[in-house]
This record gives sequence, C-alpha cells and structure tokens, in this order.
Amino acid sequence: MKKNAPALCVEGRPGAGSPGLPAPAVAVVVVVLLIIAGLLAFGLPLEAAVTAVVAGGLVAKELVLSLVCALSPRRA
Repeated sequence: MKKNAPALCVEGRPGAGSPGLPAPAVAVVVVVLLIIAGLLAFGLPLEAAVTAVVAGGLVAKELVLSLVCALSPRRA
C-alpha cells in the first residue's frame, strides 16, 4: 500500500466492506431487461412483455428442475 494514498484508494483487508452483486445475478437482470426492451421495441405493451418474460422464466425453471431430477444419479 502507498503511504500517502487518498482514503478512497487504500486497499482494505479481503472480505472487508459490503460484497458486490454476484456476476450471474447481474447477467440475469441485464438479459431480462434486454428481452423486455426488445419486446417493447416491437410494439408489445409493457404488461404483456412483463407477463411473457415472467411466464417464460417460470417454464424455464420447471424445465431445469425436471431435467435435474431426470438426470441426477440419485432418484427418489
């Protein structure tokens, strides 16, 4: 560390301060916003665009859970 560095430039110990957002969460938010913006650009009303994205997300979640259950080595 530099001796005369401004307070904002001083490195803290690892783990100090508030953690940033995890990269996958930021990526999901950006992708969802881009999808909604694309649907709005094609003239879909805001409510319909949000409904379509939410429904698609729920279907995708169920598909992933079904695939994990079907492909996992331990089956109940």
